[in-house]
This record gives sequence, structure tokens and C-alpha cells, in this order.
Amino acid sequence: MNRRRIATGFALVTLFAAAGIGAWRRGGDEPARAGDTTAEARGGPRSATRKISTPPVRRTETNVDTREKSPFKEKARSLRGTDEDGALRVGPDGSLLLGPEILRLFDYYFTTEGEESDETIRARILAAIRERASGPAALQAAALLDQYLAYRKDKDGLALPKDEEADPTARLEALKKLRRKHFGEETADALFGDEEREGEVAAEASRIRQDETLTADEQEQKVAELEASLPQGAREAREAATLPLRARAEADAMRAEGATDEDVYTKRVETLGVEAADRLAELDAQRAAWKARIEAFRKERDALAAKTQDEAAFKAAEQALLDRSFTPFEQRRVRATLAMSSK
Repeated sequence: MNRRRIATGFALVTLFAAAGIGAWRRGGDEPARAGDTTAEARGGPRSATRKISTPPVRRTETNVDTREKSPFKEKARSLRGTDEDGALRVGPDGSLLLGPEILRLFDYYFTTEGEESDETIRARILAAIRERASGPAALQAAALLDQYLAYRKDKDGLALPKDEEADPTARLEALKKLRRKHFGEETADALFGDEEREGEVAAEASRIRQDETLTADEQEQKVAELEASLPQGAREAREAATLPLRARAEADAMRAEGATDEDVYTKRVETLGVEAADRLAELDAQRAAWKARIEAFRKERDALAAKTQDEAAFKAAEQALLDRSFTPFEQRRVRATLAMSSK
């Protein structure tokens, strides 16, 4: 896979990060610089990556793994039992290779927002960086994390003119400008390029499906051609992301015709293989367990509402029930689910 060196601007960020290494080592919350930089790339996606240029590093030892172990003994509550997403990939010279898998690693920990403080989440990500990389790559990843934090803050406050709020193309263009403001053209393209291309394809597909001058078959043909233009990694990610939804729809249709769970599993093995069928069966079980938890909460909440006349008292009792039943992260899902079901 071709690797290109990242623009000078990002290299300067790296140098500034390296200049603060003494303070990082004293504080203990940033990656410490190591003499060896032989960390190997770990299974990322097939999308293009680029290398960050770094100054020469004097090597005092070879083949020594200087990566640190995370000081956190346990994952955040809502992440327990889950597999970490994303990866850090390091080139032969110890430089960080840029690709969307880095942001997936960061975002895995950001899913605990509301459950843990911003400072704790950042510390967890820095620990994950130290555990996976050392030397220049660790410093570069830490600098990139702070850039990403600033970008996320600006993105949360991103506002469009009222006449563009419902236009996905306008929002995508605004995001592209914001990303290049924070990361520069080349780095933003390495981190977000595939996602942006998918967004452009989705927006164009939506326009095609609303084109009344085309027949349904013509619309689907044009959409298929659009999706075929996506990079291979994006196509595979899109296929993997939509597989559970497609499998669920097929299973629902089969069950509506009288099929049993065993029939559904057998069909999935025939079409997708044993491994995929097992994963989908596990998803079905998780979905059923989540639905049961929602229904149990709903019944208890309705019972509270029936015997609590004061609105403020009911709200307090409802929140207490939420706190007993769900993590802070899960509570957002619960509220969204109940809001949708009430419409």
C-alpha cells in the first residue's frame, strides 16, 4: 500500500509535542519518548494511510518493546465485554501511519461521554496510545488526539443557515472545511477521505431516488454504479455495517412466514457461513435482551406514574429508576427508544 509523508504543518505539531516531552514524563499522563520504535502495525482497514515525517531518532537498543501497559485496571462500565475498535499503525522508521482506524480507536473511548469525565476519557486514550506505540509514533498520536478534541468541540457547535440545515450536502461541505481547518488538507484526507466519499455517494443516491424522471430500475442501477465507485475499504465497511440490518430484515420476513430460529440460523449458515451466522445469532440475543430490559423499565415507570401525582416527584423517581437499571450511556439509548415509540 502506498504511503506518503504528511505535510510539513503536521510535522511541526509533532516537533512541538516532542519539545514538551520532559513535562509529559514528569506528569505521567502523556506518552513517554522511548529509545526504540519497532512497534509493528496492527490489523487496520485497507483504506489508504500516510506516514508522518519525524526528525531522526538515535537508537540505543534494537528489538526492544518500550510500550507501556495501561494503568487502568478495568474498562469503563459501558465498555466491559466489548472489543476495542480501531488501531495505531507504525511504520518501520517509528512514524505514525495515518488512517481512519486511528479515529475509530479514539471514538471507541468517546462513547463513554456522560459516564466518565472528559479528563478521564483523554487519559484512557493516552494510555491506549502508550500501550500500542512508543517514541515518535506515540508523540504524534498524542498530538493528533488533541487536534481531534479541538475538532470535536468545534463540530458540536457547527451551525448551518436555516435554509441549509436539512441539506446533507451542505453539512458535509461544512464538515470538510472544518476538518481542513484543524488538520490541513492532506491529513484530513487521510483521516476522513473515505467517510467523505461515502457521504457524497449517499447524498447523490438520495437525489437519484427522488428523481421522478427515472424509473425504479433506473434509479437502482445508478445508485449501484455510484456505490461501485467507492474505495474497496469503504465498500467492505459499508457491506459489513449493513449486514446486520439486511440479515434482520430477512429473518423477520422468514419468521412472518412461520420459520423458526433454527430455520433462520440454517439459512444464514448456507448464505453467510457459520462464523457470520453465529455473530448474527449473538446480535439477535443481545437485541432481545435489550428489548426485555426496555419493557421491564417501561412497566416500572408506568407503575410509578400511576401512583405519583406530583410531576417533580415522578421525574425524580423516574431518574432513580433509570440510574438503577442502565448506565449513563445506555440511558441515552433508552430515552431515544421511548421517544420514538411515543410518536
